[in-house]
Amino acid sequence: MTKLEKYIKKKGGVLSGDLARYIERNQGISNAAARKRIQRLASPIHKLTGLFSDKKAFIYHADNYQNSEYFEDLVDAFKSDGKRCYSIINAIKYHHGLIPVDELPNYSMSPVRLISGHMKFSSLIEKLKKHNLIRETREGEYGLNIFIAEQAAPNFRHIKGIEISKKIILQHFETWSKNIGLVSFRKGKNNHIVGGFQFAFTAPTYIDGLIGYNNKQKKPGFLVADILIGNVTDEDAISFFLRKLAAIKASNPTLRLFPVLLVDGIGVKALNRLKSNGVLVASIKELYGKDYSDLIKNLINTVTNAGAILKTEPEKYLSLMSKLTKLIDGKTNNLRGDLFELAVGFYFGKYSQSINIGKRVPILDSIRSREIDVLAITENEVCAVECKGYNYPVDIDYIEEYLSEKVKEIRGWLSSRYPEKRQRFEIWSTGGFTNEAVKLLKETKSKVRKFDFDYLSQTEIKERANRLNSDKFKEILRDYFLKEIV
Repeated sequence: MTKLEKYIKKKGGVLSGDLARYIERNQGISNAAARKRIQRLASPIHKLTGLFSDKKAFIYHADNYQNSEYFEDLVDAFKSDGKRCYSIINAIKYHHGLIPVDELPNYSMSPVRLISGHMKFSSLIEKLKKHNLIRETREGEYGLNIFIAEQAAPNFRHIKGIEISKKIILQHFETWSKNIGLVSFRKGKNNHIVGGFQFAFTAPTYIDGLIGYNNKQKKPGFLVADILIGNVTDEDAISFFLRKLAAIKASNPTLRLFPVLLVDGIGVKALNRLKSNGVLVASIKELYGKDYSDLIKNLINTVTNAGAILKTEPEKYLSLMSKLTKLIDGKTNNLRGDLFELAVGFYFGKYSQSINIGKRVPILDSIRSREIDVLAITENEVCAVECKGYNYPVDIDYIEEYLSEKVKEIRGWLSSRYPEKRQRFEIWSTGGFTNEAVKLLKETKSKVRKFDFDYLSQTEIKERANRLNSDKFKEILRDYFLKEIV
């Protein structure tokens, strides 16, 4: 092994520019000669290209390929010379290790549509997947390689609490924007594209100063907003937003933007940098008040610790839902599904020794996992509940997949974890089931012998609720989950 090979191996990985300067210093040759030598390097020395600025390469020894030092040095290289890659990794880290697939483009410096001089977001993601830097989960999320992640196992409940809160905040931001006449009525869109880049919320605006003209025709400007909550929002965290804005201005200088970043807290340097670039920084607390901010924090805490709270302090859940119902009445369609499992968990908390909400369990002989919406444990039984809090019926395709795949896989885990307990599966749907789905569910219920099975529509859900001595719970079910069902 040559001295240079030993150096590269010791480093874990090094950018070609830094390696050239090392060779230049230690061998007394010109930088150009050093670069020529790097070009001639062959196995066991390898190069990772196409992800760095100025055509730089990441140089590594074969023995270090994808070990912890390799990934650590690679991320450092992205931070200095591969900003578009670093923005993806940093976004997933900011979101505690997982982020929904449809949301990640919001936090990227790469356009989702082709813009000259920029790599498309989809192409970048494929490269990151190829090099085992990120992964896509079965639940529709992006996560990080374990050597990059800051924690071995993400806190799924905490992540979900933040995601639900983001939806609520964005809904209210849209309402606020419309009410003050900032944006056009019913034109707001989530995870939408403006100027080739995706934002968490966009809406056209006809405010004076933001209007342009195309052949004497009015051309609206656009409010574009992203949201950062639930973590430390520093200069690193906001870089993606400023890079997106700069890229849009460079590629489409006539497009006029009103940029907003929604935050629940922000560092002074990050705040000043945003303000100096003309970004409106909207603090959740300042925009909606302390009570609202406290409610959001309470929601995140309740979702994070749902199992314990629903079992030992159920009144906290009832109080939270009462406040939420008033807060987001009429804007609940995309939140019913996220919060319905808490309602089901409340019910089972009254009858079970312990409950777990949103538990992800490993699939035997696989690297995949399955999520159990509500897992209720009694002395003799373990019950896995599927919760569908939608205003439309569950169709036959979903039921076929649920019965043939999900139930089968979860049964494998339950058998290994609770071999002494009888297994029970239930699926609750506030929107009911299609006729075809009901036929299959009915057949399944009558035929299965190795476990118990049941399915519940509105009528059966109400009957279960009536078993509880809780008028408040029945009120929440009626006002939040079971009204406006079509």
